[in-house]
Amino acid sequence: MPSTILPIVPSMNQNFTCTLPVDSKNITLDFSLTYNTPGGYWFMSITDHETGKLLVDSLPLLPGEYPAANLLSQYSYLEIGSAVLVSVTGDGTMPTFESLGRDHFVLWGDNTS
Repeated sequence: MPSTILPIVPSMNQNFTCTLPVDSKNITLDFSLTYNTPGGYWFMSITDHETGKLLVDSLPLLPGEYPAANLLSQYSYLEIGSAVLVSVTGDGTMPTFESLGRDHFVLWGDNTS
């Protein structure tokens, strides 16, 4: 499965648009990432760039092991691909405010069956 790293940088409240290859076609999505300081975790919202329709709201960016590692598994009906949070150390740690986009990345890939 080819994957794309989302262009996340370690900073507060990020908004960006990204065109991603999913199942041999390109889709363009708008992303909003926010760090929950009291809870100590990141969450992400995803909007369809063409329609402006909110597809996924406040999805926590939590590490997991297969098959739970796919952050978008409960949203498979949207056919917007799959996403996995990975750590460069491979230890499955939670991304901190400073580490997302530096030591932790979100990989986007094809839909899973």
